[in-house]
Amino acid sequence: MKFLPLLIIPLVLYVVGLMSGPMIGSMLVKDAKEDTTLQKDIVIGDNVFRIDLAGMRDNELPKVVETIGAVILPLKTGDGDKRLGSGRKVNLLNRNGNKLIIETTDGLAKGEVKIKQTDIFAVIARGKMDAQNNVASIGQPSPVTATQPMTKSPVVAKNDPAPSPTPAETSGNPMKPAPKPAEPEPAPAPEPASVANLTPEQIVEVMKKSIEGGAVKVFTLDQVGEWKATEDEDIDGVEYQTGLAAYKAQTIFGEQLVQAKALIKAGKVEKWLYAKTGMEIPKGK
Repeated sequence: MKFLPLLIIPLVLYVVGLMSGPMIGSMLVKDAKEDTTLQKDIVIGDNVFRIDLAGMRDNELPKVVETIGAVILPLKTGDGDKRLGSGRKVNLLNRNGNKLIIETTDGLAKGEVKIKQTDIFAVIARGKMDAQNNVASIGQPSPVTATQPMTKSPVVAKNDPAPSPTPAETSGNPMKPAPKPAEPEPAPAPEPASVANLTPEQIVEVMKKSIEGGAVKVFTLDQVGEWKATEDEDIDGVEYQTGLAAYKAQTIFGEQLVQAKALIKAGKVEKWLYAKTGMEIPKGK
């Protein structure tokens, strides 16, 4: 009997452990935090785009991204590494969990980098913005582009024919001379054309120079497939000549055709807008 307490105590401790184990375990083990590496909110103007890389298929990812901060990639030859500065364009080949597989545009170096070392979220958000502002539609009438500008004909003052001279009266005053005919007034010279009154061809050239100069960030000159001169517009009391540039953009919905509107004043582009929404396109560097 003296050994009975020694047998009861372990049995009681065992039962208590079975009953309290789950409760204590739930208190000690914290819930795993949600991995937000693949999710991010991007704000563009008045729009907020929720980007979730985990829910996107590989073929929906952008083909080109830019580096953020210094990135080091191993050379394919195995002879060393290649160091890339911030803002360098690289080809996005695939992803591996929370990392991206990228390659330099010259194809010499390739490797994995962290998602935060690229601007992939911003690229996808801009693609969504471009898709939202897509104004291309099949069968939509194109603006008429005249080959010659319509200019106002100069107004020329009409002169009435001079009255015929009245013969001198021969009776009573034979020495009275005949009145001289009135000399016609010279026609006013036509007003010189305004430097801002560009022809359709000049409007297209001005738009091309603006894009070549890096006026916008979201597209480049080689992406534009169509240029058009459109009608003048009065915006906030200011008269602008306008033109449209239709460019191809890679978005999560595939390749989209987007139209950008140029506001031209005094022979140069002052602003680029999305043609459908009127929102200003982000300026280049």
